[in-house]
Amino acid sequence: MRYRFIDDHRARWTVLAMSSALQVTRQGYYAWKKRPASASSQRRGKLAERVRKIFTESNHTYGSPRITRALRNEGHRVTTKTVERIMRSSGLSAEQKRRFRPTTDSSKTLAPAPNLLQRSFEVTQIDRVWLSDFTELPCRNGKAYAVAIMDLCSRRILGITVSYTMQTQTLMHALDQACKLRKTLPKEPLIFHSDRGSQYNADTFRTELAKRNIKQSMSGVGNCYDNAPMESFWSRMKHELRHDMLFDDLRQARTAVYRWVHLFYNRKRMHSALNYMAPVDFEEQHLHNHSDRAHCQ
Repeated sequence: MRYRFIDDHRARWTVLAMSSALQVTRQGYYAWKKRPASASSQRRGKLAERVRKIFTESNHTYGSPRITRALRNEGHRVTTKTVERIMRSSGLSAEQKRRFRPTTDSSKTLAPAPNLLQRSFEVTQIDRVWLSDFTELPCRNGKAYAVAIMDLCSRRILGITVSYTMQTQTLMHALDQACKLRKTLPKEPLIFHSDRGSQYNADTFRTELAKRNIKQSMSGVGNCYDNAPMESFWSRMKHELRHDMLFDDLRQARTAVYRWVHLFYNRKRMHSALNYMAPVDFEEQHLHNHSDRAHCQ
């Protein structure tokens, strides 16, 4: 173990210093280094390499529980303590996201829809509740805005649009994406929940929801926690894109956000609320039991 420690930390300290601190000889270390690695040592090395790769692919956000799940999904028999030990020896530590801060002024909507959700975030069926929200994206030449629509059951982002404006048309585009993805919706109306932003209050948007047999729901005045899963999603996205969060322009913002949402978040990122499955995998496992749907027209 002492020779392994020296080998793992040669880039940080000299072999002489570590040998002296660990009370071994340099000659002993170099002799150990020349010996062929045992089968168990080779397995440990491959496991450590895989841990580091999963950590990197998660943009440094996966801790030992999620990495352990990922390894088990690949067929590795490994414990969380083993992964913790590998991460510690490799200097890997997941960065914690900041708690989200309320940013929406919900006091200006003149005719708000009722709050049908009432913070009932435990939904067991897909396409029963959709959530939506806008957020700002900083660019060097101004601001961009993103609007997303999430299925509350699977946490999958069904539609997302990045634009220079927060106009209702931007929201309509995200809704169109969501309905094209789903193709069919349940016969009974689903709930579309948002804050009281003016885009959600627009007649054109409300008419579109009615045409699709979707019931509108809005958070209470000043209660951003009524839409906490969407606020949490934006917080997670901005944290995991932290190195890219000052975009040069709208095109770069779109590329980064779309890549993170469609290639990582929806298809790879494990959610503890989904038994550590990615949203797309969760839906594929879930949807075959729920086939009673009507066309989203």
